Amino acid sequence: MNYKFHLVSVSIDEAVFEGGSPAQALLNTQDIKATLAKSGNSTKRFLYLTQTEQCLPPNLASSSQIGDPDTCNCDVIVLSFQTECLERNSSHVLYLFDPNTGWGTGRNVLYFTAMNRTQVYNYYIFIDEDVVLRFNEFTPPAMRKMQPFRVFEEWLLDYEPAVGVLDHNTHHGASWTFDRRQKLCGITERSMVVPIVWYDGIFNAYHKQAAKHLFPYRVQYEKKSWWALHRYIFTAVELKFRGQALMFVAVTAGNPTHRPYPKSGENVNTYWREYIETIQQEAPLVYKNCSLFEDFKEKLNDYVINTLTYCMAVTRHKPVIPYAHFNSITS
Repeated sequence: MNYKFHLVSVSIDEAVFEGGSPAQALLNTQDIKATLAKSGNSTKRFLYLTQTEQCLPPNLASSSQIGDPDTCNCDVIVLSFQTECLERNSSHVLYLFDPNTGWGTGRNVLYFTAMNRTQVYNYYIFIDEDVVLRFNEFTPPAMRKMQPFRVFEEWLLDYEPAVGVLDHNTHHGASWTFDRRQKLCGITERSMVVPIVWYDGIFNAYHKQAAKHLFPYRVQYEKKSWWALHRYIFTAVELKFRGQALMFVAVTAGNPTHRPYPKSGENVNTYWREYIETIQQEAPLVYKNCSLFEDFKEKLNDYVINTLTYCMAVTRHKPVIPYAHFNSITS
């Protein structure tokens, strides 16, 4: 029997797995171990991409996270930015070294390295080195028998969002999004999966058909503000794949370590509008004059707080095609 979960219902209180059986009846220790053992012999589905001072840190290196190829159906690329890592203990981990990169330029190095591989992964998952995943008040009890990383990976394959993100412990997380959906759409149900617009960059999974339309990061302002860099990515996601950035609310991502980095708020809105203009210029001619571009460019913060994207229906396995939303909704 295949125990990969499938959320037939996305209601938190009624989450069930493939075949309609309660999750509690399917997830037991032996089943989990059998599933993980099988995954080690299959094609790798996930490529994790991260930057760190030297080697993969302990919070990511265990078998519960991404350090063990027997439990993670993944490969890993690590960009060391301070000291070259000489460890070669895991065959699924590739180390790079470049001391001249920042957050965005480093992610671009990782992205281009990933694209040069012959292996094509289902998801390219960018994570900050200090990220910690945990379950939260929205997690069904049966899911807690698995590790958060494995639960998120199974969810990605079950839903196939263009971009998959997690609840965040500080801002624009599940509770905030539930509140927006209630105020904007009158939706009171706290679903397991919800559309999202503004999300943190610490843990983001990009579908193979989406990544090539979103990367690389635009890094001309990296030395002034790293905050501005991620605005480009989530704005591009909204304009190209509206409604297909999904939050899996059952797992929370946090990053307790905070280093000094450029985070000037000066001119951020100017940079943001420039990003939108760039995306609009690069769009196919048939979509260039859609009002969504001007609406977003005019409102910025007000747009990401009040857009009706939060009201859009969630569709599992929706084809990941850029700008397709313009063909199905009035923009």
